[in-house]
Amino acid sequence: MTDTPHHDPDFLRVTPGVGEQVRDDVLRTFSDPAGTRERAASAREAIERFMAGRASDMKTGPLDLREVDASEGINTLRIRYQQYHNGLPVLGSGAQAVADIEQAGVTNVDNTTDGDLAGAPDPARARPFEEVRERVTAVFAGYAGTAQVHRHTLGYVRDDHRPPVPAEDYPTAPAALLATGAAPDGAIHLVYDCGVETGDPYEQFQVVADAVSGDVLWVALRGKYVTADLSVFMPDPVSESDDATLSSASGAAALDGSRHVVQAEIDAAVNGRFALQGDWFRCVDWDTPTFAQPDEPAAAFHYRTHPADRRFLSANAYYWLDTFARYLRGLGHPTLNQNMRRVDVDPQAFDGADNSQWVPGTPPRIRFGEGGVPDAADTGVILHEYLHGVFEFLGSDHGGSLSYEHSFCDAIAAVFRDRTALTRHRRAETFPFDNNATDRWSETRTLDRTERFDDDGFDGFEHNLRNSMLGTAVWQTYLALGGDSADAGRRRDASDAVIKTFLEMLTIVPDSSSQGAEHARSLAEGMISADQRITGGLYGKVMDAAFVARGLWPPRPVDVYIGDSDADTGLIPSPEVHWTSPDIWVRNVSPADGDDPAQGHQTPVVGRPNFLYVRVRNRGTQQAEAGTFTVEAFRCDPGTGMIWPAHFQSLGTLPVADPIPAGGSARVGPFAWTPELAGHECLLAVAHGAADPAVTATLTGPVPHDRLVRYDNNVGQRNVVPQLSVPGGRTKVSLWLRGGTRAGTSTLSVDAGALPSDSTIEIRTAARVVTGAAATGFTGAGGATGSPAGGAAAVLRLRGGGEGRLTGFPLLRDDRVGVEVVIDVSGKAEHLQTYPLVVTQYRDGLAAGRMTIETVAVKETEGFFFGDPETGELHVATCPTWPDLPPERREPFETETGALARGYHGCPHCLPNLAGGSTS
Repeated sequence: MTDTPHHDPDFLRVTPGVGEQVRDDVLRTFSDPAGTRERAASAREAIERFMAGRASDMKTGPLDLREVDASEGINTLRIRYQQYHNGLPVLGSGAQAVADIEQAGVTNVDNTTDGDLAGAPDPARARPFEEVRERVTAVFAGYAGTAQVHRHTLGYVRDDHRPPVPAEDYPTAPAALLATGAAPDGAIHLVYDCGVETGDPYEQFQVVADAVSGDVLWVALRGKYVTADLSVFMPDPVSESDDATLSSASGAAALDGSRHVVQAEIDAAVNGRFALQGDWFRCVDWDTPTFAQPDEPAAAFHYRTHPADRRFLSANAYYWLDTFARYLRGLGHPTLNQNMRRVDVDPQAFDGADNSQWVPGTPPRIRFGEGGVPDAADTGVILHEYLHGVFEFLGSDHGGSLSYEHSFCDAIAAVFRDRTALTRHRRAETFPFDNNATDRWSETRTLDRTERFDDDGFDGFEHNLRNSMLGTAVWQTYLALGGDSADAGRRRDASDAVIKTFLEMLTIVPDSSSQGAEHARSLAEGMISADQRITGGLYGKVMDAAFVARGLWPPRPVDVYIGDSDADTGLIPSPEVHWTSPDIWVRNVSPADGDDPAQGHQTPVVGRPNFLYVRVRNRGTQQAEAGTFTVEAFRCDPGTGMIWPAHFQSLGTLPVADPIPAGGSARVGPFAWTPELAGHECLLAVAHGAADPAVTATLTGPVPHDRLVRYDNNVGQRNVVPQLSVPGGRTKVSLWLRGGTRAGTSTLSVDAGALPSDSTIEIRTAARVVTGAAATGFTGAGGATGSPAGGAAAVLRLRGGGEGRLTGFPLLRDDRVGVEVVIDVSGKAEHLQTYPLVVTQYRDGLAAGRMTIETVAVKETEGFFFGDPETGELHVATCPTWPDLPPERREPFETETGALARGYHGCPHCLPNLAGGSTS
């Protein structure tokens, strides 16, 4: 490419870059700031004459160039032209011409047309956009709570550059997100140019995807704003350090180390000065004492902490308020978003008193006192005061500080603080820094209260204690929904659920200023009603359990449950290992043929009827009457990440014919079904009745099945694959990885920590899962000719005692990828010892499901039968052919019946009576 600038002496060199630039014999730029070269009767005529007269120089004559925009400044006319090809726009290709209106002269022309489109794909090759939409929104999985395509345009693009990627994350767009896509290849692509709006956080993006392949080419940030750097607490010195000695007496030298540099959105500079002012907050001095709010010549607000520099309080308050408000808007509550207004904030106010206040009005205001630890130094106080504003924006009044409004101002602030905290100390303290051990002003303002609303002494409880009691129930709900998880994604998900429910609740519960227990009950019931409106009741029983624990109402008189594991006693949520229900089991033979269901679980036999049983327990105080409950059983293909109800098939519904006494149980079944997958089962059962309804009866949409199981004790799951194996033999298990309710990114974890070190595990799956994902912990990888799901495959290998992870592979909505797990059993294994291998799928950062493969070592052969999968023969260890049978061809069975049911027949040497495949 040649670049030939031309500086004609007739061009007034008002700026250095005047003249014309020609590249590859195409006029690309014309610059005449004085507008003396190309004049006409009007600015528009000057531009049109230039575009027509210089078309041969710009090589635009044969192109489809259309005017698409004309706009005026004070003395400027700008006309933009878009290039089209096959009737579609060519993105980034066109021309812009600018003229001086008064001079009626062309000042600038920029020509970005593309004259080499002969190989452009035919528009007929474009996929329907709905097939591409999921690929576009999947980019934001794990980054944003929601992502919606609000516009899309089919067109062409020359793939020869990428938008720049920042060196550091923006507040609303991580650098890794903006680096999404493939390297430019210089070719012309048929693309969908998409506008995407995200929520949590809210932002606008451009996403360009190849319309033929569906691949995302690049992501660009559309939002343009001034980004300010601030030094703030994250969330406060006591919470971060767990040092309760930090107090109002601590100097800046002790507190400065708790500052962290963050970013927030602020307005553009005015007269060259930046202030802590943006869309939703403005730091102003309106209350005593007089203290000028900081303004800076650059968008940076870095100050030593109080007491060395009180301006720190402004930066800290602004950051947390603005961050919280933008988060709330991303939750999409229509009334809140419509009614939110900008708030004036005075971080050094209240005449120095130890108090803070939300002040309704126009504009609404918040003032933070500086007594003790300044309130604007504690994130809990900052968010608490703004939450009073949320009540106002939603037209809801629940008595302010003297009634139960404070319960939610404390608890919701703590929930949001916990989801963002760098460290998680003193989590149940509403104001860890402001209410520290030295400046302690309340012993009851915590979220770990044990007092109950039905305590005999309730009438004597002061308002702060009553608030904290209801706040404790809200906090415990958050913990139960995942707030106690070490997984940050689970905590974010739990906080979203609680805060969304809180906002909806404020539109339901009538106003009241009562301090009585009835008012607290109405708010608690409102939370459950709000969840019903949002999810159909998915979280309702979790909330019920938390409110029961605080004595707001008694437990259910009839509370049926199906245990999720041996450790499950019916509490909600159930323990994390929720897929090993002892109350769901399978028998291979019908009771009509003399089988005893009480003998326990048997591995299902493929291709013939099996019989499933369910035990329903009652942890209530009243008997569940006969015929008032039903049990429905379900199955699904074994795997992880199952979605209810899409991945489950009903095996039928049976009544609970017998009464279930308080503390007792009843057996329901059998449910007959014919399995299709050898040796595997993923079974689920739901008990439902009017006295204790299952949430499946009211759910409004699909949900990850693990939430259903853990959050409703009426639902139980069994998803265990027991496998007998001889040392040196091989165990094979197939399972599925599943996409969710929307496209997203998954991680596969294979935990072999319980297997001896000389065991080896192979993971065989589709190559598209491994390609582009990060593999850690696996000792090697290699190719394979086929996969369980068909197509190209890859193999990952792992040693016993370790854990392997495959991170960052995409799955589309309702996607399904086969995985085959092959275990070479350890020679060190102990006889009849069970060695679990745990396979976990994480979807968008959240645990989407687990499957336990239990390998039972068989080292002592006496009493066992061994099938040879190559010949179909069944042997015992005393067979004369036994020494010739290698370990990998020895499939153990505890009984001859189980082997015969799986198609084996007796060896003519050692089991001649079974040679026909049946007992004699």
